[in-house]
Amino acid sequence: MLKFLKYFLWLAVLLALAVGFDQLMVKVPLHSPGLKQTQQFYVDFRTRLVGLFGGKTAAPTDVIEAVIKKTATPATASVEKTGRYLYVDSDGNLQFADSLQQVPSQYRQAAQPMAK
Repeated sequence: MLKFLKYFLWLAVLLALAVGFDQLMVKVPLHSPGLKQTQQFYVDFRTRLVGLFGGKTAAPTDVIEAVIKKTATPATASVEKTGRYLYVDSDGNLQFADSLQQVPSQYRQAAQPMAK
């Protein structure tokens, strides 16, 4: 019986340490770069793990969508600014230009913007 009580006591101590570590990683803001990244990983991992068992979790898709929007906005703006043009020169060869100003003046009327 004493041996069973010892195992139960050690189990309670390990469980208390695990809960304490969990609360430390979730609640306490860590400012050191390595610790901050570790905390972000742990919170994301914990959120996904709880989500596997049907628990209520914060949607990580909000974070993913914010990153996509942040990275996609500058690329879209730069593509809209620089429309490429296609024109045929006097020898009948297809030529490409990054803007209408790069097309020689005699071919600007016939230059067509390329589809994006």
